[in-house]
Amino acid sequence: MHTSSSFIKGLKLLPSLLLLLLHPGAAQQLIAPSSASSTSQANTWLMFLSDVRLSQRWGLHAEAQVLRTHTSEQGLQNVLRTGANYYATDALLLTGGYAYSRAFPDAGYPLPTAPEHRLYQQIQLHDTGSRVQVQHRYRLEQRWVQLQPAQNRIFLNRMRYQLRLTMPLLGKELAAGIPFVTVSDEVFVGFGRREGPGFLKQNRAYAALGYQLSKAAAVEIGYLNQLVRPLSEASRFELNENLQLSLCFHPDFRRNMVD
Repeated sequence: MHTSSSFIKGLKLLPSLLLLLLHPGAAQQLIAPSSASSTSQANTWLMFLSDVRLSQRWGLHAEAQVLRTHTSEQGLQNVLRTGANYYATDALLLTGGYAYSRAFPDAGYPLPTAPEHRLYQQIQLHDTGSRVQVQHRYRLEQRWVQLQPAQNRIFLNRMRYQLRLTMPLLGKELAAGIPFVTVSDEVFVGFGRREGPGFLKQNRAYAALGYQLSKAAAVEIGYLNQLVRPLSEASRFELNENLQLSLCFHPDFRRNMVD
């Protein structure tokens, strides 16, 4: 029990250095050298997130994302993610699974059109002991990417860390019928011999208003600022300003099933 507690405390302290990247200016300096060119565009990001609790220890994760643009019928990027959840404790969730990502060229952005396949492992920590709920998410990804249509796939590694804070606007607890505000920041770091220049590959800063429809469902509308270095163009970075619409559905079937 002491070992588990120390492990969780260590994970919470680890992001202290990464929190310096929450300032957009600092992230931009790390991602884009002074000689790099930049582009920007506005998009709409549609998201569906679901963690289904099947038993005391096990559950399923499902996720769908559609990044819409103003100039493409297919969207700029579509992502499907699935996985198995293991609830180690009430505060510690472990997940492993597979993600499928498909990007489409749009408005002069030469993105790869071949599907990207990913395996991922994830640690998620929840702290709900106060009015402001804190969530730490650590994700390790193994990616098989095709940079150009005629090229072979390459293997890339990526680490991601997200800090998310959520606070109810009425009362002290997040319950059905309660509006809430949430903010988050996520940093993406590439590593391995295949990685190009640049330490930080992406930064996502997010702020939103939400409404808890029921114990299991919530909706959010917010602003996502995404600073990203394209895989195929190390000399350029993109600043994407997104209107994000999210539906979260987390049903709990534990009372109907035996562990």
